[in-house]
Amino acid sequence: MLLCHIFAWIVIYLCICKGIKSSGKVVYFTATFPYIVLTIFFIRGITLEGAVDGLAHMFTPRMDQLMNIQCWLDAAAQIFFSFGLAFGGLIAFSSYNPMKNNVEKDAILVGITNWFTAIYACAVIFAVIGFKATVQFNNCIDHNIDIIGSVCGEQVNNNSTLLCYGYNNVGNITRDVYKEVFADNLTSYQNFTTKTFRACNLADDLNKGVEGTGLAFIIFAQAINEFGSSAPFWSIVFFLMLLSLGLGSEFGTIEGVTTSLYDLDLFPWMKKKWLVSGILCTFMCLVGLLFVLGSGSYWVALFDTFAGSFPLILIALGECFSVGWVFGVNRFGEEIQYMIGHKPSMYWKICWKFIAPFTIVSLLLGTLIIKFSNPITYKVYNAATTLMDNVSYPWYASVLCALLVFASVLWIPGIAILRKVGVLKYDHAKQLAADMHRATASTAKFIGSQISTRSDDRDSGHNSDEDAAAREPERPTEFTIEDILPASRRTGNGESKV
Repeated sequence: MLLCHIFAWIVIYLCICKGIKSSGKVVYFTATFPYIVLTIFFIRGITLEGAVDGLAHMFTPRMDQLMNIQCWLDAAAQIFFSFGLAFGGLIAFSSYNPMKNNVEKDAILVGITNWFTAIYACAVIFAVIGFKATVQFNNCIDHNIDIIGSVCGEQVNNNSTLLCYGYNNVGNITRDVYKEVFADNLTSYQNFTTKTFRACNLADDLNKGVEGTGLAFIIFAQAINEFGSSAPFWSIVFFLMLLSLGLGSEFGTIEGVTTSLYDLDLFPWMKKKWLVSGILCTFMCLVGLLFVLGSGSYWVALFDTFAGSFPLILIALGECFSVGWVFGVNRFGEEIQYMIGHKPSMYWKICWKFIAPFTIVSLLLGTLIIKFSNPITYKVYNAATTLMDNVSYPWYASVLCALLVFASVLWIPGIAILRKVGVLKYDHAKQLAADMHRATASTAKFIGSQISTRSDDRDSGHNSDEDAAAREPERPTEFTIEDILPASRRTGNGESKV
């Protein structure tokens, strides 16, 4: 497991070491391969026994679950992860788009694609889970039939077949006969045997949902194992799909970090993509060693809940508040109009200013209530009951959870306070914005190419230094800091009211 972990990070580094030039090509594979595998599994899944029951279970609404706030919190958290919201990856990748890119169309297209992918993937999963539940249900019935058959055999030897309704051996009792004749009368046979009947219920087997790593590595793996002699092939294809999904997710996450470091321009070595990517991959590989230990599943549960949920919600809330209330939806709409050629509709402005912040605040409050009203627990397999029991973490886990949350979030108010008191100067950032024509360092070369006579050059500045030097696009038109400030903050003498 350790070797697989190290190998995965080596593969990730090789794919991103040259920035978007290398990772962009790999994404063509990591983005399309999962759809191919899902289609193969869907075709295979719907041909399995019980697939229809699984799909019917998926599309049948359960009001008790819809009234459970945890269900909605899980759905909202899934949206954050599937879209990559607040990770920084969307902003980083969008910096490679042309200045006049139609972001409105992209937002709608990404939303629809994400919705379709979620439904499609769920259909594949529930078809396979329906097959697995049917196999378990049939095995349960076969177990009970064997017991009834042995009881009926003894009754025949004693010249008494009253309880067996004429079925005097196992071969005469089919599953349909069991459901019609024996299923409701199992207690009548318990007194004649020392064996224990099992409670067989297909709905209960379908309701035994597993989330997180258990779904991929336990439930789905067990279902694939029932495919017969072709199980090894399906296992290889399935885990290759998981690997490609993981690679694609890491590309976006790491790109969000490397692009930010590149734009800061703090040290000369940060211009070397291969070095920055290497340092980040090494650091995250070392952190990931926690997850391949014997206690790895417990660390995964902690990080997934407190390092991957709360910070994302808080950062997304900060983004919505900054755009909707600080920068202002009208000014933001003007920026969008400059890009797409028309003003965004009132629907978008209402979403930016009211619906999105309100939804995220509700999500945050619900998460706080759910997570902190009860002790922090993890799931442990109970061999006696064959179920997963909740066990409380030790006391110091709460301290670790707080550190995981604040390690990501405290930078936002921390940097704001340091700038307010003058410890961090904002002049450099403002001058950089002016020099780069209101763009970051990572997109400055791209903007230059847009106004250059060499209009066929479309390098965004993220690529290698050699390529950038070879192109040498024209610098954008020079202007002052005052030109990028709103009229209310201009002084008229070239200085700003900051």
